[in-house]
Amino acid sequence: MQTWLVTGGAGFIGANFVLAARQGNLARIINLDLLTYAGHRENLHSLRADREHVFVQGDICDGPLLDRVLPGHDVVVNFAAETHVDRSIHGPQDFVVTNVVGTQTLLDACLRHGIPRTVHIGTDEVYGSIDEGSWDEAEPLRPNSPYSAAKAAAELLVRAYFVTYGLNVSSTRCSNNYGPYQFPEKVIPLFVTNLIDGGKVPLYGDGLNVRDWLH
Repeated sequence: MQTWLVTGGAGFIGANFVLAARQGNLARIINLDLLTYAGHRENLHSLRADREHVFVQGDICDGPLLDRVLPGHDVVVNFAAETHVDRSIHGPQDFVVTNVVGTQTLLDACLRHGIPRTVHIGTDEVYGSIDEGSWDEAEPLRPNSPYSAAKAAAELLVRAYFVTYGLNVSSTRCSNNYGPYQFPEKVIPLFVTNLIDGGKVPLYGDGLNVRDWLH
């Protein structure tokens, strides 16, 4: 059985990925998460007796920690990130540190330890806004927020490590996600919980914006 290191695996998308991987018995999972405000061990409660899931609390910016946990892994999947656009507007430094410096630190460690495959989880936010229609992967990156700029910078580092060092690394650019364990600051759980409580929902612009959503 392969061994995968999953960073940010106690957060919303990372936890769903870890749960699915273990349910399918796809790999032994080492789960590295700093447990900031959006990461919770409770998301992994069903794996408490699973000996093939090992949780490590730590930061992807911590190079010595990565040197201890990385050797011997077949795959690294990087979900670790600061993710909320509004939070990035009010505090961009945390986004640059985790999303850019953290990604570079992780890529360096993967290179040092000869990790066979690395997958970086990105976002379609790197493309910016479009008035109508849709884009393909060849569209230039035009990020509009500190969050999306930090994610775009991380993707450029991913590309540089592939081109410069030959690291086998790839990126995803998924659309907005929703589903179990999502922190309620995001729009779908925020709208749902506000409406359940009889409250109002925050609306941006004229309310006619269209977004793709991925469960």
